[in-house]
Amino acid sequence: MSESTDQYALPADFSDRVFGVLLAAADGAAHARDAQEPGETETLALYLLDGLLEALEWAHDGVASDEAACMWLAALRWYKLVNKSFPEGAPEPQPRWIDEAFAGSPALATGDSQNLLALDNRDMASVGRPLFPQADTTGVLTRAAFVALLPRVDEATTAKIATDAAALTHGSPAAHRAAGAAALVVRAALESGTSSVDRWAALVQEFALEEPADDEAQGTEADANASDSAERHSDEATAGETPDREPVNTAGAGLFRAVTYVRNALAHTAPKAAYDALFEALGEEPDVETAAFATTLLAAVLGTDAVAHRPASEIDPVLDAMHERWMALTAGQ
Repeated sequence: MSESTDQYALPADFSDRVFGVLLAAADGAAHARDAQEPGETETLALYLLDGLLEALEWAHDGVASDEAACMWLAALRWYKLVNKSFPEGAPEPQPRWIDEAFAGSPALATGDSQNLLALDNRDMASVGRPLFPQADTTGVLTRAAFVALLPRVDEATTAKIATDAAALTHGSPAAHRAAGAAALVVRAALESGTSSVDRWAALVQEFALEEPADDEAQGTEADANASDSAERHSDEATAGETPDREPVNTAGAGLFRAVTYVRNALAHTAPKAAYDALFEALGEEPDVETAAFATTLLAAVLGTDAVAHRPASEIDPVLDAMHERWMALTAGQ
């Protein structure tokens, strides 16, 4: 993981925006489930973030690690949280703080069924070795928002890690591209707030709408597309632009709608009004993953103000602990 302490300055309210994103994922998912909490959507994203945190901990100690492998092992621990045992024949990683935090928690509200299906295997899926090559759902979006919380790396790295996180459960190159674009949209919002809004269209256009690679080359080309798209998107946006077509794939369509809804909601300057407008646009029974991602994007712009009115949740202590651990390890890089 390439990092720099000088090249990428963090906004003064970065910690507040990170905490806002964490809170918003749980709030958006719970809102979409009509306050049933906690659920698979936000807990899997938290576990994958803890996997990335573990990779950073190893790097801090001078030990190289594979971010994708760390996230997979974290996903297996999440699988055990849900199913009470690891997949047969899969590695059994040692527990971490987050496992203790969720110990004894009630059954989670269900989320994207593709996640448990894909993780119920002894082998790790990747971009180059997909276990479910056609899997394309919005389940890749919330974890991509959390990947965007990684500061001081270039955009290609953000996109690649988000793509790797998606590939653990979803094999479709279109879903991988949507995950990369989702992470870059949230990253832009974290870095620049409302001034980033007019870049979002270019990110969706240039990243999520690319044509898929040939089947026999989809692994290496997906990685190359992630890096190339991240480098060239920034010149494509114009003020007031919105993506001119909705992606035909499921994850891309969810991203498109979330970005559109949040952009329109931000016409309301009061955070509570923006939040209400967002959920009015999402509808009465929104897709949980799309709602969770859209709420994280709103919070990436507005910080904790976006969800300041949310009711207390039983997942809050875990969110507090994750925020504290994440900022302690990343803020001083």
